[in-house]
Amino acid sequence: MINDELNKIWKSSSKVEKVKFEKSRLILELESNMDNLHKRIRFRDLREIAAAIIVIPIFIYYAVIIPYLISKIASILIVVWACYVIYKLRQANNNKPSDYHENYLIYLEKNKEYLREQKELLDNIFWWYIAPFLFCMSLFVIGFLGDSNQTNWVITTLAGGGVLSVIIYFMNKRASKNEYDGRISKIENLIKMMKSTET
Repeated sequence: MINDELNKIWKSSSKVEKVKFEKSRLILELESNMDNLHKRIRFRDLREIAAAIIVIPIFIYYAVIIPYLISKIASILIVVWACYVIYKLRQANNNKPSDYHENYLIYLEKNKEYLREQKELLDNIFWWYIAPFLFCMSLFVIGFLGDSNQTNWVITTLAGGGVLSVIIYFMNKRASKNEYDGRISKIENLIKMMKSTET
């Protein structure tokens, strides 16, 4: 009975009212969706920053105690890389829009820009994360090649680093597509709808 009445109200509503209802529904859906995404981004950043903070003192220590010059240089480069990862992740969140804005259209535009920046971060992960990591770790383990007892460890570590890099690359590519493409498209549609109802 209630469903019938709701259907009658919906059918008798004007086109403008239907658009307003649809807009409200999309806004609520988007806000819930964005809240979940922000939580995942915050968890990812905390995890990566915590890992970088752990790596820094370990490789400072290695730079002091390891006798091989190449490994010492690599240890210093790994510390620099870890600091850069922290900087890059924090910088990517500088443009995160506040929860509420005086103009909802501006809020949507800022969200769209923020999502594009986050997507770009994942799309370019090879250049700012994986390549420096592989280079520094390769340099670090190559320093041990002078010790014939370490050859198997060097080969295993290089192979493990390569496999880990491929996994990281494809996980981030998948996240870029699954997490951001659809949301950016929804925001663009909502922006168009809001602009059309304003005119």
